[in-house]
Amino acid sequence: MAAISTRQKAEQLIERIHKDQLLAPKTILFGRGKLDQLGELVFPLAWGGQTAVIITGLRSAQKSGLTDRIETLLTRFTVKGIRTAAVHREPTVEMVAKGVELARPAKPKLVISAGGGSVIDFGKAIAAMLTNEGSVEEYLEGVGTRDKLQNPPLPHIAIPTVAGTGAEMTKNAVIQSPEKGYKKSLRDDSLVPTAALVDPLLMLGVAPHTTASGGMDAITQLIESCLTMKRRRETTDLAKEGLRLMRQSLALAYEDAENIAAREQIALASMLSGVCLANAGLAMAHGIAAALGALHEVPHGLACGILLPHTLRYNRSACETQMADALAAFLNQDRATRSTIDEGIEAIEGLNRWLQIPADLKYLGLSAEDIDRIARAAGGTSMSANPIPMTPEKTREFLQTIA
Repeated sequence: MAAISTRQKAEQLIERIHKDQLLAPKTILFGRGKLDQLGELVFPLAWGGQTAVIITGLRSAQKSGLTDRIETLLTRFTVKGIRTAAVHREPTVEMVAKGVELARPAKPKLVISAGGGSVIDFGKAIAAMLTNEGSVEEYLEGVGTRDKLQNPPLPHIAIPTVAGTGAEMTKNAVIQSPEKGYKKSLRDDSLVPTAALVDPLLMLGVAPHTTASGGMDAITQLIESCLTMKRRRETTDLAKEGLRLMRQSLALAYEDAENIAAREQIALASMLSGVCLANAGLAMAHGIAAALGALHEVPHGLACGILLPHTLRYNRSACETQMADALAAFLNQDRATRSTIDEGIEAIEGLNRWLQIPADLKYLGLSAEDIDRIARAAGGTSMSANPIPMTPEKTREFLQTIA
């Protein structure tokens, strides 16, 4: 029997996601050239004469002409696109406030975000704060005083141009405050984009270091969703599919930015990792990575890649069966063996070396005070679901072994 194409596999997995009633966008389009169908997504959400907010990356979308393409596609459906912000970093409380201020006078009916995870997270926050009162800071986990959004966000179409975060499928937007030293999530089921349009052609040419960082973020999400205390069978099955795809194609995409077959496979794996995150949660690698990003500006995917082998060894005793099953998928083994965990962790470390990701945190030159601050800032949803219950003291002890 001939092997099915990545597009066919994606169609099967999307059908499974909706059949299992997993939290995910109501509409998911995946495949080469799917951007051309943007107008079909827009039409039910905004009609002639209405306005859509377009959010893109600061340089990439402008240079590639993506923003102009989106505006042209909207014009065909007589929807006006307005550019209110171009995102060049992870969104901050101040950036969200400014974006809302610029967008509100146009009374938009739709938000379209096209870019990496930070761009899509910014789009989620703008969509939410255009329909809700107050500052986004008031709604952030562990920071704000409001429990949840009072009103549904504006409809939001998410278009990823980098494989990694799977943000087009998730219910949270990561927002930071450099001044206050935190990176926290705006989290609500309603934040899942209305539609996700995943076109691997938009991911061609992504720089090697960005490919590496995004790929390790996705791999970490896929593995941790199998280990978290919130794990579930449906998402574990999806995670295993994603892990097989990432093992086959991440190094190829890293070496050749124009390898469309590899880009297609890691785009699908990234998408699956987002579904897994939204429905099963994650574990300590992500919890610590958030703190590293907030306090030391370590790129999120890079932090995940560094931390993953060490956190797997740390958590092994609490979830050995689940870890073996996940790593068997990563190794493309039919079933786990006694050596699967060791082989899997070694394979991840080998991939990290190939992607030029540091083996530990020693390159940061962290002081004892730095480690203590990271340990205290690493709490949150991801850390709370770790197989081994974590405290700031335990986190500090763990960090001392790799820093």
